[in-house]
Amino acid sequence: MKILKDPKYLFFSILLLFSVINVLQSHFTNLFQDEAYYYTWSKDLAFGYFDHPPMVALWGAIGNQFATGELGLRILSTLSFSAMLWLIWLMVDVKEKWQHVLLFFTVVVSMALWQVFGFIMTPDTPLLFFSALFLLSYKRFLSKENNLNTLLLGFSMAAMLYSKYHGILVIGFIVLSNWKLLKKPRFWMAGITGLVLFLPHLYWQYENGFPSILYHLKERNKHSYQIDQTLLHLGNMLAVIGITFPVIYKAFFKQKALGDFQRALKYIVYGFFLFFLISSFNSKPQAQWVIIILIPLTLLTFPYFIKKPEARRWLKILGGTQLAIIIIIRLFFAIPSISPIVLEPHVSEQWIPDLKTNTEGKPIVFVNSYSNASLYNFYTGIKTHSYSILKGRKSQYNLLNFEANMQGEDVYSATPFVKDQPILATRKNKYLYGKSISNYQTFEKAHCVISSEELIVKPGQNKFEFTFTNTYNKNITFDNIRFIGVFQAPKKDIIAKVLLQIDDNLELKALENRVIEATFISPDLPENEELTFRVAIEFYNLLEGFQGNKVPVVQIDNN
Repeated sequence: MKILKDPKYLFFSILLLFSVINVLQSHFTNLFQDEAYYYTWSKDLAFGYFDHPPMVALWGAIGNQFATGELGLRILSTLSFSAMLWLIWLMVDVKEKWQHVLLFFTVVVSMALWQVFGFIMTPDTPLLFFSALFLLSYKRFLSKENNLNTLLLGFSMAAMLYSKYHGILVIGFIVLSNWKLLKKPRFWMAGITGLVLFLPHLYWQYENGFPSILYHLKERNKHSYQIDQTLLHLGNMLAVIGITFPVIYKAFFKQKALGDFQRALKYIVYGFFLFFLISSFNSKPQAQWVIIILIPLTLLTFPYFIKKPEARRWLKILGGTQLAIIIIIRLFFAIPSISPIVLEPHVSEQWIPDLKTNTEGKPIVFVNSYSNASLYNFYTGIKTHSYSILKGRKSQYNLLNFEANMQGEDVYSATPFVKDQPILATRKNKYLYGKSISNYQTFEKAHCVISSEELIVKPGQNKFEFTFTNTYNKNITFDNIRFIGVFQAPKKDIIAKVLLQIDDNLELKALENRVIEATFISPDLPENEELTFRVAIEFYNLLEGFQGNKVPVVQIDNN
C-alpha cells in the first residue's frame, strides 16, 4: 500500500506505538514511591508544594479525571512524552530528515533514561515537554520576532519553572549562549510575560515562608565534599544515555554548532554538566537532574548520523542491545512474578497488606516517611500522615492539614527508628515497628524559639529560656510529650540529646505566646567543634521534631 511508504505515516505510527506501549506500562506497573507522593499533591491543588512547583500535581489531577489508579496519575506523562518527540522532530533542520524516520527513533531509544520518563509521573516529565516547547519557541523567535513567538516564549519559560526549578538553568544557558538577546525588547517582553505568569507561585512561596527555596538551597542533601559525589555526577552523565554513551557523545562532540540555536543546544549540555559538577561539591547528585540534556543531544546527534552513515553501525548495535535490555526491565517492572529481583514498584506489595492487617485498618502516622504514607494511602484509601523528625526532613505533610485530620483519632504509628515496639510489617528487609495510640493529639507546628544569640553550656546543670508559641486555634496541653534539647553538628548530624525540665502543669491557650524556663544537665560534647542547639518536641516517644530554631553553642568551663 502506498500509505505504508509515506514517511509521515511511518513517523506518526511509531509515535502512536510509543504511546500505546507507555499507556500499557502505566496501567500495569505499580507506583514508584515518589509518584505516590505527587499523587497526594494532586488531591489538593495549589500554586506550590514543599519540594517542587505545582505542574506535576496539576497533570496528575487532570489525568485522574480520565482514568483511575496508576494510569490516571500517569496518562499525561505518556501523552506528553510522544508530544515532546514531535516537538523535537519539528526542530530538526535537515531537509532529508523524512527519509530517516527510523534513524530518528533509533537515536531516541538509544538514550536510556527517556524510557523511564515515558511513563512515570514526576516533575521531570512536564519539564521535558515544556523544555522542548521552549526550545522550539526560541528557534521560532530567532527566525521571526513577532507577537505570537514572543508570547509562546514567555509562556514556555513560565511552564518550565512551574514544572521544576531546573528550568531557570535552561533559560540562563540560552542567554549565555547569545548575549544579544539582552538587547532585544521582545525578549524582555517574553521574560516579563513569564515572570507575570510565575508570580502566583512566588506569592505562594512568600505566604508559606519560602519552604522550597530554603529546602533546596539550605537543607537538602548538604554534605562535606566527598570525591564519590563528583564521580557519581560523572556516572550520571553516562547513565542518562546508557551503553550507547560512547557513540552519542562522540557524535555530539563531532557535530559543529551552526548558528545561534545549535550553539544554545551545546551550552545547555555543557552548562548542566558544569553546574551539577560544582553542586556535587556539597550535595549528592541524581541522574534525573541532567535529563534535560537528552533533548539537545538528540537534536545535535541525529543530523550527524544522517550525514555520517558509517557512524550508524555502532549506534544500531548498542542501541538495539540497550532497547532489548530496557524491554526486559520494563517487563520486570510490570510483572513482578517474572522479575529475578525486587524492583521499587514491587515493594509496596511486600508490606502494605501486612501493615493493613496488623493495624486493624486504622489510620497510620508514619514517622519520617512521606513516601510510605503516600503509597499506603494510594493503595488502601486509609488516612495517613507523615510525622517529620530531625533525623529526616520536612515534606508537604508539614504544610497541609494532614496532622489536623488525625487529631482525636485512634491511630497506629509506623517507624523504623523506635524498635522497642511490635513489628508491624517488613519493608525491603527492614522492619516497621509501631503501636496503637488512642485519641492522637499533636501540635507539630508549634514554635519553640530561643531569642538569645547563643546558648552558653557549662558542666552540670544549665538554664535558659525560650518562647513557646501556640500556632493553633485551640488550647493545647502537654500530655504524651517531652521537650528535648538537641545538639547538632553543622551538617545536621545529631551529636547529643538532653531531656528539658519545664513546668509540668503547662497549658497554652489558642495562639498564645509564653516564655518558658528550661533546665538540663550538660552532656559530654566534643570540643573545638561548631555545634548548634535547638528545642524540639517529642510526641508519644516517636522522636523529636522541627519546632525549634538553631542557636550557636558556646562551651565554658566552670574553672
